[in-house]
Amino acid sequence: MVEPERTRTGVPGLDEILNGGIPRNNLVVISGDPGSGKTCLCLEFLYYGAIKYNEPGVYISLEESEEEIIAFAELFDWDVHSLIEKKMLSIVTVELYDFDKLKNTVEDEISRLNAKRLVIDPGVVFRLYFDRELDARKRILSLGRMLKRIGCTAVITNEISLEKAASLFGLEEYVADGVIRLYHTKLEDRFIRSIGILKMRGTKISEKLHPIRITKDGLKILAKQELFQEVK
Repeated sequence: MVEPERTRTGVPGLDEILNGGIPRNNLVVISGDPGSGKTCLCLEFLYYGAIKYNEPGVYISLEESEEEIIAFAELFDWDVHSLIEKKMLSIVTVELYDFDKLKNTVEDEISRLNAKRLVIDPGVVFRLYFDRELDARKRILSLGRMLKRIGCTAVITNEISLEKAASLFGLEEYVADGVIRLYHTKLEDRFIRSIGILKMRGTKISEKLHPIRITKDGLKILAKQELFQEVK
């Protein structure tokens, strides 16, 4: 198999369990329980992409404002203001009343920055704006095709409940090139965060769960440890 060109995430430990990073131009879904670290991981993907690999990124928020996202980033001392001024990062809030408007905004922002990375958060909002599953799949497929055409590695988040893992209209099964699952699991008297790679097209992946730490510097994956080794 030909080794694919990769987008290195820069997130400590993640590239290691992805055998070097996400294959370039892949569309990846990050699913997770509330509090599992999805937003932190997404911001880190864009932040380190800009400062380590000189790759501009776009953050499309379907819920929170730019100010709220910047305030969250500042908890980790990430200087996103300077990245925005240098056109290495764009944070845009889109009210998803019109999926075509979302697509146009994504394409315009990627073109404006010549962006190589995209985050759409939270993708779960898609469910609120489609009456028919078939319509949703067609629109999300068209979004995926557009991202591959313009050459952008993309991440869409999906928040799931603690009881049930709900699919984004088959996005994970049929459209996404990769699925990363973040867990926030209660074990005895504490909660344990962990990560698993459910699939990643075109690359070898770790098939184990690895523990996660959220520190003052951001999210860190303990790639050399397995979850149940860590919690003993």
